[in-house]
Amino acid sequence: MFDKKISKAILSLVLSILFSISIFNKAANAGDVLVFAVHPYLPEEELKKKFKPMAEYLSHEMGKTVNVRIGGNYEEHIQFIGLNKVDIAYMGPASYVHMINEFGDKPVLARLEVNGHPWFQGNIVTRDNSTIKTLADLKGKRIAYGDPKSTMSYIVPYHMLYVAGVYSDVTTRHQFLYSHNNVALGILSGDFDAGAVKPEVFRKYESAGLRTIAKTPKISEHLFVVRNDLPGKEIEMLRNALLKMSSTDEGIKALRTIKDSITGLVEASSSDYDNLRKIIAESKDIP
Repeated sequence: MFDKKISKAILSLVLSILFSISIFNKAANAGDVLVFAVHPYLPEEELKKKFKPMAEYLSHEMGKTVNVRIGGNYEEHIQFIGLNKVDIAYMGPASYVHMINEFGDKPVLARLEVNGHPWFQGNIVTRDNSTIKTLADLKGKRIAYGDPKSTMSYIVPYHMLYVAGVYSDVTTRHQFLYSHNNVALGILSGDFDAGAVKPEVFRKYESAGLRTIAKTPKISEHLFVVRNDLPGKEIEMLRNALLKMSSTDEGIKALRTIKDSITGLVEASSSDYDNLRKIIAESKDIP
């Protein structure tokens, strides 16, 4: 009887120790994983495939597992990095400006360089066979936009159309389709007369019958930011890992999986987005 009691006590102690070790390991392992968030500008599976090589590259550089997370929508993506629920985020310029306006500064790691330029322009497009030639011709037309938080599929082009007087015609209508691809397809199908997309989406559908009416102003490229409560040493490791990508074969391959026109990553600061801040600030007064 005595031996049985001892055996049970020992077993209970062993199980308690094992449980404590398990909890400790889970807590320790949580610090060995970095969550890399990407805004949903393309379908989820397509984005996971595009960003997987970069995640693997960063895993190797950081000595930690890096998992890609695709936001459910642009607003969720902004909230997750703003509230430090993810570690690294790839962001569109407008999402970045909205995020720091709401949550304050986050450390900027780097921005894209595409075809040798750290800025990009969007395309306001229509069908090849359309009679629309200028922005003024869009008065009274049906306009397709992407996400309300998207730089090039809504915020900048909407500001352009408003300044051009397109919305002085009360019959002008617009609708959000929540992706650049949907905008292009909506125009090609005839459901909309015009819309706004990023350059690579325009090129993807140009041969199907899209034509550019106008280009947006130059806006500083997409960027990578990091949660501001990561240790400073880890933030610097991430920044250095990204900035050296264009000097290694593995890094260039990973970048060009995201977009084949990427020529590197370059240093960036919050001030690079000042012209976009101005557009967004002015847009607050636009109905």
